[in-house]
Amino acid sequence: MGRVIKFKDFLKRSKIPIEINDTEKYKRVTIKIKHGGVSLRDEEIGKLIGTKKQFVLKEGQFILSKIDARYGAFGIAPQEVDNAIITGNFWAYNVDFNLIDIDWFNQFTNSQFFYDLCERASSGITHRKYLSEDSFLNNEIDLPSLDDQKKSIKKISELKNTFSLASAEITHQLDLIKDLRQAFLREAMQGKLVSNETSDGKTGADLLQEIQTEKEKLIKEKKIKKSKPLPPISKEEIPFEIPENWVWFRVDDISSKIGSGSTPKGSNYSLKGYPFFRSQNIHNDGLVYDDIKFIDEETHQKMNGTTVYNNDLLLNITGGSLGRCALVPDDFEEGNVSQHVCIIRGIKIIPKFYHYLVLSPYFQSLIFKSTTGAGREGLPKYNLEQFIIGIPLLDIQNRIVSKLNELMTYCDELEKSVKESQSYNEQLLQQVLREALEGKNEIKNEDLKLVADKSPIYSIYKDIQKKCDTGDMAILAGYIIKKLSTQNSKDFGRVKLQKMLHLVEYHCQLSSELKYQKNVAGPYAWELEHVIEPKLKSLRFFEIKKDMFGATSKVTYNSLSASKELPSLFSREFKDQAESINNLLDKFQDKNWEFCERISTMYAVWNNRLIRKELFTNEILKQDFLAWDDKKKRFIDVLDHTIEWIRKEKIEPVGFGEFIDKK
Repeated sequence: MGRVIKFKDFLKRSKIPIEINDTEKYKRVTIKIKHGGVSLRDEEIGKLIGTKKQFVLKEGQFILSKIDARYGAFGIAPQEVDNAIITGNFWAYNVDFNLIDIDWFNQFTNSQFFYDLCERASSGITHRKYLSEDSFLNNEIDLPSLDDQKKSIKKISELKNTFSLASAEITHQLDLIKDLRQAFLREAMQGKLVSNETSDGKTGADLLQEIQTEKEKLIKEKKIKKSKPLPPISKEEIPFEIPENWVWFRVDDISSKIGSGSTPKGSNYSLKGYPFFRSQNIHNDGLVYDDIKFIDEETHQKMNGTTVYNNDLLLNITGGSLGRCALVPDDFEEGNVSQHVCIIRGIKIIPKFYHYLVLSPYFQSLIFKSTTGAGREGLPKYNLEQFIIGIPLLDIQNRIVSKLNELMTYCDELEKSVKESQSYNEQLLQQVLREALEGKNEIKNEDLKLVADKSPIYSIYKDIQKKCDTGDMAILAGYIIKKLSTQNSKDFGRVKLQKMLHLVEYHCQLSSELKYQKNVAGPYAWELEHVIEPKLKSLRFFEIKKDMFGATSKVTYNSLSASKELPSLFSREFKDQAESINNLLDKFQDKNWEFCERISTMYAVWNNRLIRKELFTNEILKQDFLAWDDKKKRFIDVLDHTIEWIRKEKIEPVGFGEFIDKK
């Protein structure tokens, strides 16, 4: 049972005086705010210490700063500061550990409740509030018994470990989203994201001619200067293959302007006028007007070579933000840039496509490979002009921009969801720590939804319902073919059989010799084609026929004489599992092979998380699904439905079986 006591009942002020001797060396202390701890600040000779009358601090004492206590500047003195000196602004207390467990007290002082007590016990003007010792020591708390304090600390330790896992998982999720953005950009700039067909029959040669004609026109009209000729692109320089109707260009070939700005003499800024963009204003998602500077009309005219217009690209070319790039919006009028920002203005290229291209992993790698200078690295204009980039026709550029806009919005939503989970976790941690300190040790694990999503952390079940040899698996495979190919025999092939075998084995908890691995179409077992199918043929269940369609093939199963025996053989060999297997198969009677592929793949990534006892949400499952193989991106719009269907049909995985990974 707890009891109400005052701080002064277990905290006794320690004032061990010491006179500073000029010839001796003394340890000095620092106390970090936000409960950052007590540590050794330095060791100093006495003659350099101004305050000669100080106090001695002992290991294990509670110490606080009377100025910054309300900001969490307190803690228990560690061994390294034993016998250190402190001024009167630091208060040291002996703690009665017959009443207080040291770990409980350390946690208690890191609670919002304790921070609030220190705030209420402080007085003075806003920036110079001092803790009132009498007010502080007369605060009352409902102190649990020592046994309950120890139980609380044990529970808090468990909670912190759990939340630490959640925090690591959330960080991992954010990294995955970043990788997903990069994957989309990489595929887009290699011509793999959308169709490269055009309705007008134009080729890359047409695009090349259009750009050259437009550039010559701008030179003739004296809108741009003729640039020095750059060397032709050699085969050795080409980094990867692009579609036939794309063209390799150097950046200078497709740009009417490439050039950095300058800073007004004497940093001659105005309170208003034309916006002057520096590197801190340039971000990938747009221009940031925080701390924006302005220049007047006269300065703007003097710097007309650095004028920024709508749809320009602004690229940071020096320092820690090297490579950051903003697209100037349509409704922008005019502005200027500093010498740390480069203006890129395209010819016959959609500005948003150009922006995505600059943000792509390929272009960013060129930037960082081409910097010069020690300390503050920079990207020289000449190097930037020579970068080699693949450009498609305008129709295809539009198509790519539209698809990337859609995919980036999807990534934004994922990121928002994860960050909301992060905020939720932090709030929840404070709540459960407070409850644990108050002795509410009955906090249940199911209350700790470590992510905003309502997905539970499922228990792991390893009970094998039946061990199957190759004969059993041949009967099971034959039964699946017979049961599911009746409605649409043309749709049923090896892909659908493979996915259904995977789902039956894992969901109905069978053990077999099939070793599943990651494959483009989902979980794949080599043994199906090389062990089970020959068995189907030798037992006269099915003839296996393989038809080629160009580079692809389709396997079909044609019934043989013994296939009519399959229902009775299945009932005999799987008598204890027949009901659950049939219940599962019935759910897929009218489903095509692509539906089976996505359910099987989603089931596998979900089950993998459970096997490794990893935290997950719907968003994590969707990320894992898309990371399975690049071709899974075609299912991006139906992933929520996939998860909902699995839950609705009550076939959630339980962590049974082996982890499915790449070969």
